[in-house]
Amino acid sequence: MLNGWTDGVPPLHGDLATLREVTAADVYPLFTLFSDPAVTAYMAPPPPTLAKFAGFIEWSHQKRAQGHGVCFGIVPDGMTAAVGILQVRLEPALSAAEWGFVLSTHFWSTGVFADAANALVEFAFTTMHLERLEARIAVRNQRAHAAVQKLGARFETTLVESSPQGIPRAPESVWILREPDWRNRARDPRVSAHDAAQRVRTAVEAAESELQRSDAAETVEPYPLFMFDRRRRE
Repeated sequence: MLNGWTDGVPPLHGDLATLREVTAADVYPLFTLFSDPAVTAYMAPPPPTLAKFAGFIEWSHQKRAQGHGVCFGIVPDGMTAAVGILQVRLEPALSAAEWGFVLSTHFWSTGVFADAANALVEFAFTTMHLERLEARIAVRNQRAHAAVQKLGARFETTLVESSPQGIPRAPESVWILREPDWRNRARDPRVSAHDAAQRVRTAVEAAESELQRSDAAETVEPYPLFMFDRRRRE
């Protein structure tokens, strides 16, 4: 089962974006775009330096090789840099594979997330042979709730307990996505392909203006991180 993706993952192509495994070339773009507080409001703090972001990407490759998960970069049509990530984590202690996502604000409401997420979910069910995907989303993150619900995810429960150390945690909703629910999801016909492509082009221009220079990490510092682990938000 594991050999189909642990040795390397192929690019996954949607209508508006391509998913590919994150690489060293993504360090500066993601580090820059993830510096926006609106992006990081509901996730664990991202790597704080270029070197640590490079370490996060290197760690992601190690986890994929071990069969513990995969991290894709979201590359909209018209760009070569990743502007977001989709991350899947597999751990024996988890009842399901856990997934999370983050996307530059430039691409919110463009259709890029849904396009990329559907490509990932197809890969998760058909290549990784997962039975269900679990997303833990902050209760106050209504945008993300709506996004996963459109994919066919169903609300399961709310997590409100404190940490083992007694530290209060912000409540999170657990959303479960199974293959039948995803394949039978309702399609949204409101946005035409032409309008969606135009929105993406406008977003690409805005993102590229923010990424005019590109610094490389001079060193690589280890930085293991599942960006949606509630334990790291304490």
